[in-house]
Formats: sequence, C-alpha cells, structure tokens
Amino acid sequence: MIRLNLFFTDKDLLSRFQSGFRGGFSTDTCLIYLTDFIRKETDQGNYVGMLLLDLQKAFDTMDHSILIMKLSSTGLGKDIVRWFSSYLSDRQQLVDISGTFSSSATVTCGVPQGSILGPLFFLIYVNDMPAVIKNKLLLYADDSAI
Repeated sequence: MIRLNLFFTDKDLLSRFQSGFRGGFSTDTCLIYLTDFIRKETDQGNYVGMLLLDLQKAFDTMDHSILIMKLSSTGLGKDIVRWFSSYLSDRQQLVDISGTFSSSATVTCGVPQGSILGPLFFLIYVNDMPAVIKNKLLLYADDSAI
C-alpha cells in the first residue's frame, strides 16, 4: 500500500488539492488551502461563495469498470491493473439476519469495506474532478468544496 501511495505521489498523479487518505495531508491542509484562497480573493475585492458536497456511500458506489479504466490511465503496468481487476471481480454478498441468509448476489460496484486499498481506489476514482470543474475545487476524501 505504501509503495502504491508513493507511486501516485512521485508521479504527481493525485490532485494537489486532495487532502484525504494521503500521508502529509490532513483536514488542516484542506482548511489552509481554503483559508488562503478566501483571503486572496477578498483582498482583491472579490466575493467568495462556496458549495459543499459530501458524496453519499462513496466507497460503495464506485463502478468497477470505470475504476479499472482510471487505474489503467495512471501508467500502472498491465499485470498490476489485471490484479486489481481480479481483486474487484467475482465477489458475492448476502445478508444474515439471525442465522437466516438471503440469496447471494454478485457485487458489481464498490470496494470491500475496511479494505486497505479502498481509500486509494477512491482517490483515483475522483481524481479527475478538478479537470472538469472550472472553479476552485478542494477535496478531502469524499467531501468537496467548490
């Protein structure tokens, strides 16, 4: 996991305004970016408004095919991307209520809960948001400030 984080950091593949799930970044980092931006804009006589977004069920709703496509575009080797694809595919889930089990169903989206790869996958999944949003965008995990 640490080597993967270093890969994305060394290659400057993650948005510099993503402060969640990264070593050396924190909520403080995000707040410092925000405070500096607001001060700069107000010093120039501009008004500042903000839209805050919190992605609901963020880790549960990541489409596997989109995630694999984004992983491929980062420059990871084909074998590594294939391994990640295998890790995400052919998973089943069911519900257990007091020993009564539902039918199993194939998991087609999301990452395994509590997995060590989940946060990194999420960062890669949302990493292109700044490219399509024309305003200042600050990211902290699944929270965004526009």
